[in-house]
Amino acid sequence: MGVPPELELESQPVPRGPDVLLVTASNEGTTPCWVTSYPAVKLGDDIDSPALPHSKKDNSGGDKHIKLQPGGKVYSAVNLFDYGSNHRTAQSFAIALRGTDGRTGPCYSVDTKGQKPQFSWNEADVLNWNTEKPYDF
Repeated sequence: MGVPPELELESQPVPRGPDVLLVTASNEGTTPCWVTSYPAVKLGDDIDSPALPHSKKDNSGGDKHIKLQPGGKVYSAVNLFDYGSNHRTAQSFAIALRGTDGRTGPCYSVDTKGQKPQFSWNEADVLNWNTEKPYDF
């Protein structure tokens, strides 16, 4: 399972601060498609690193399919925790979609929008896909 050619992925830092990246998937095609669970996210250029874990504070229900009609969007977020001087910094990341069996497809680079697409972290985790933007913004 990979990113269908009609599914566009983008990210941007959210207005609440540099500690969260909003991830948006848009169905730019002419037929419905779906996502499930949470995206497999790898920060920085090291695509051999393990994907970030699912947030323990997230709602359950990530095993459901979310159907995207043409023009539809879903959202996830990458929570970045920066605890001092031993942090890592990056300007890019990659995403893979998960199948219903939990396995991930190939990683794809994500277009990062905003004035400063650089972010730092010591720890990070990911939220489930949702039809509403997380964190009330």
